[in-house]
Amino acid sequence: MRKIITITILIAASMLSAFAQTSAEQEILQIHAGLDQAFIKKDMAYFEGVLAPDYVYSDPQGKMFDRAGNLEQLKTEWANANYKMLSAGTENPKVKIMGNTALITADWTYSGQALAPGSEPHYDRGRYTGVYEKRDGEWLLVAEHFSEAPHDRKLMEQQVMKAGQSYGTLHKNRDKAGFERLFADEYIYTNESGLTRNKAEDIAHMTSPDMVIESTEISDQKVRVIGNGAAVETGTYKAKGSNKGKAFEESGRYTTTWVWRGGRWQIIADHTSVIK
Repeated sequence: MRKIITITILIAASMLSAFAQTSAEQEILQIHAGLDQAFIKKDMAYFEGVLAPDYVYSDPQGKMFDRAGNLEQLKTEWANANYKMLSAGTENPKVKIMGNTALITADWTYSGQALAPGSEPHYDRGRYTGVYEKRDGEWLLVAEHFSEAPHDRKLMEQQVMKAGQSYGTLHKNRDKAGFERLFADEYIYTNESGLTRNKAEDIAHMTSPDMVIESTEISDQKVRVIGNGAAVETGTYKAKGSNKGKAFEESGRYTTTWVWRGGRWQIIADHTSVIK
């Protein structure tokens, strides 16, 4: 009889423990789903209520942010008027409860699009890990880590090649707004003589009424993608036009370094050398 009572107590305790764990798992999943919705709705108050005071975040590039740093990063991203979010969320979430600690893992997905003319939707995906602690009866998020899956290399190469081919059109049209979008803020140009121009100087040079480009052509175009956010383009160019009324026709080699920012490719450094 004592054995039966003991077994009954153990079964009941096991059931209560399983119920408690299931309840905690559901609570973590609910909080996590709330974070997804808060990100889409730009609900800063929800994040402030969930993140612990000693919260830390590690991004796909290995940068660490504390609570204040991550909240500021969210504000900056949400305020970006040059980019719109299309979708964001997590899939296949799994929760493990260990006393007052909980671990959640999931797949994450994100899509967005730059507002610049001709921009195409961009898709990201990766893995997510979150650590929660129960403090004073409340689950708080104490640590997060995101890792990003490699992008489609062929697609990235095609995007850079397309952006490189459109470069000549900007020259011909003296498209100042187009150059402003295309060049990164820290852009630098170097010619075969060692002359350098920053973003403002190079835009002024290429949009000057003195510079008239009649035709441009590139060939031998090659692109090497580096990681998820950079690429190097090389090739041969031919240009025909006039500068201050003096006709010119030249051929040369170029090396262009591209970075992926704000949902579009931008040039961060450019170098040309004339073929004699």
